[in-house]
Amino acid sequence: MPKVKKCTLEIISIGNELLLGNTINTNASWIAARATEEGAYVTRITTVSDRLDEIINAVRDSIRRKPNYIITTGGIGPTFDDMTIKAVAKAVRQKLRVDSTALAMIKRHYSDRFPTPMKITKARLKMAILPVHGIAVANPVGTAPAVMIRARGQTLLFCLPGVPREARAIFKKTIAARIRLKTTRTRFIERWIKVIGILESTLAPLIDQAMHRWPNVYIKSHPRGFEGQDIPHIDLHFSKFSSDSKPTENDVSASVDFMTMKLRGLNARIRM
Repeated sequence: MPKVKKCTLEIISIGNELLLGNTINTNASWIAARATEEGAYVTRITTVSDRLDEIINAVRDSIRRKPNYIITTGGIGPTFDDMTIKAVAKAVRQKLRVDSTALAMIKRHYSDRFPTPMKITKARLKMAILPVHGIAVANPVGTAPAVMIRARGQTLLFCLPGVPREARAIFKKTIAARIRLKTTRTRFIERWIKVIGILESTLAPLIDQAMHRWPNVYIKSHPRGFEGQDIPHIDLHFSKFSSDSKPTENDVSASVDFMTMKLRGLNARIRM
């Protein structure tokens, strides 16, 4: 079987609203799910405030771990608390400058949306200020361009907007294809089953047995509380990365069949 080519990715979510609980971090969960589908291993998700030193430290810590990709979300807009680009520039020790490509993207966005020419104010110009070796990445649905920069060695860093619609559009258009080039044939296979009627402590030994037989299939239990009166409900997730999809699907299916047989022997109800 071909060896799995591992591609690692970290996500840094930036924004006080995330830490205060005012906004649910849908960007991180969506990006993690899409990156995993493309064959990448998401190894860490970090959330930090809109403070320059916090962002710098988070980016530097991530770079030291040498992932293939770092994706930041939030903090690239025109307001005073949008500090991501400045922090990234400091983290990679690069100066800032007005990027002509980014500025052209911003002007084009305004001209496409508004019939009256928009003045490039200081706040709007802020969105065109990038690290000297940063590359402006088109934002198909918003104003502020994303930024791509070589952080160190093989680590490529992308700074995305915090607006979910914009972050998702840029990921789909630009980042997904780069991940696919890195992962080549690596794919992520997963299956879910719902188990009703047994406790997680009863399920645990069966998971151990299945993972012993199929060591490359990761089985994770997710307790969901109780259905009706004292009837436990657990979701079981089976997953595996592989560069050969057919044997991988067979292994995952075999482990699901094994668990289903064992659970039904304990009178558990199974929903596929």
